[in-house]
Amino acid sequence: MTTSNILSFFKDKQKTILHSMIVLVTVFGQQTFSFFAFSCPCKPTVNQYYGLAFFGVPALVLLILGYVINGLTWKLIMSFRNGPNLKHRDFNLTCYVLCSITGSAIVAPITWLAVTLLNGLYYQCGMSEFLSVDSWKVFENISLREQKDILARFPCPKVSIKEIKNISEIRNEGNRILLFQSQVAGWILIACVTMVAFLTLCIPRYFSPLSFLHLSYWAQYLENEECLFQETVKKHSQLYALKHIKKFFGFIPEEKQVQKIRLPVREDWRMISGINVFTKLEQDSCQYSLLHTWAEESSAGGRYIPVDDVVFEA
Repeated sequence: MTTSNILSFFKDKQKTILHSMIVLVTVFGQQTFSFFAFSCPCKPTVNQYYGLAFFGVPALVLLILGYVINGLTWKLIMSFRNGPNLKHRDFNLTCYVLCSITGSAIVAPITWLAVTLLNGLYYQCGMSEFLSVDSWKVFENISLREQKDILARFPCPKVSIKEIKNISEIRNEGNRILLFQSQVAGWILIACVTMVAFLTLCIPRYFSPLSFLHLSYWAQYLENEECLFQETVKKHSQLYALKHIKKFFGFIPEEKQVQKIRLPVREDWRMISGINVFTKLEQDSCQYSLLHTWAEESSAGGRYIPVDDVVFEA
């Protein structure tokens, strides 16, 4: 297999590779986070809030980050205001794009939830006080409040339980039950997500009006168009910026022979100093920066001096 074939393979599978890397980083982060940051308080009610916070908040943060880092999110949001008027067909396309964005965004949070459930640590902490004590006769003569207080200490082996003698066996059994429940929930989550992901891939392709090869061509075309567009944007903006810079300084770095340079006056420096913002948004031709505004609204007057008169010290 040649180098070009290897590069082509990775290019075709870049989305899969990216998602795989996200999964691995999330798994590593969850394990590290659990080891260094998680410490069950072993208190009734507090356990539940603590476990839910460690279970849900990181997943929510990862979900939001998944939306933020996806360029399609901002393209979709900005199209609502500055794009063409939506028709019924465009609305369906919008829903499809939103589902695609969400599919990529939920990779990390679903991984976090699945690994957390398979690990069982957060679930044991949060749900220990809700264990059923019907099979343990030692709890028969203990009030409900004391039962919850004892059960809340199950996830903490270093915390003693003096109310009941020889409770280590019951504690281990209770922790095994909680771990069993957590891991079963984790595998159910993984199975459900796998089935939904499979159906999400199959259904759009089944109803697609394009054949397999035509769909592959369309995807390749969009990728090439985006790549060429970005290259052209870079070159176009560079040439446009050079035009304004040359007007301000009298030359540009690309010029091999500079005959003279312009000395901007204090007013010129004042006009281009500050925070760059869009101006004249109501017009078709926007002004992208203060230098751009100066170039369009000011004349190219000022003092010009020959380069030969300038002495550069080494």
